[in-house]
Amino acid sequence: MADYTVQQVLIDFNKEFTQIALPEDAVKLVRPQDGLLKSLREHDAPFIKICPPQVNTDIFFDILKEVSVITVKHKPDLEGDISEIFSALPEDAAARETFVRQAFTPGTNLLDYFKKKVSPETFGFILSHAVRPFMKLYARQVSAFYDPEQWYKGTCPVCGARPTLALLEKEDKKRYLYCGLCEARWRFQRLGCPYCLNHESRFFTVDGMEQYRVYYCDNCHGYIKTVNESMLDSSSLDLFWEDINTVHLDLLAMQEGYVNRPAEIIEK
Repeated sequence: MADYTVQQVLIDFNKEFTQIALPEDAVKLVRPQDGLLKSLREHDAPFIKICPPQVNTDIFFDILKEVSVITVKHKPDLEGDISEIFSALPEDAAARETFVRQAFTPGTNLLDYFKKKVSPETFGFILSHAVRPFMKLYARQVSAFYDPEQWYKGTCPVCGARPTLALLEKEDKKRYLYCGLCEARWRFQRLGCPYCLNHESRFFTVDGMEQYRVYYCDNCHGYIKTVNESMLDSSSLDLFWEDINTVHLDLLAMQEGYVNRPAEIIEK
């Protein structure tokens, strides 16, 4: 019953969250020079390292507020934490611009930019959701500058985040990893752990849900849910919702001591 409640709260929250829409000018991209693109490919660096998104400050804070309102609606116990967060946010224009710029800079701890201590867990929750619409738009903007078929890394070619889901393609049985932060997809080896790159991994399924596999690694204790496209209606396949609707598989894996790294912009 508790597992069902967790999943239903996530579904209800994300139904509203996915209605958030950004104007196209919320993120601006300056086309990188050819030399930087060459360096990107040679050093396997995520695109955000050489050409970070230029995010509109006012729109970002509007979205942060919108995410917070949705959060309080579905998790009212966080209302006090969120009030504290907003009272501690920077106020002057220059500080706000710096805050937003750092929100999209890999390896930055934004808690250092608050005027007082706030709940790191609650702030992490609303921040991770506030940046996603911007990162999704950014990923679309940069898609022409990298080849997802040639990346073959355990981290996202756009933002450097670790994958939250995998897809086994219907036709050629290729495996693609999916970034829960910017929603990019990229090719990866058919077998093996995307977190520690160990070539050995096993999987389990749940009766009645054989279209999903949970691959787990006994080397790093990571796991990744995997969608078998050949067993689903691929015309309506949405990996964002596949991830949300299978949260009970996350709970099963975590009960066995396995972990899936959160989707966040990380230093590479």
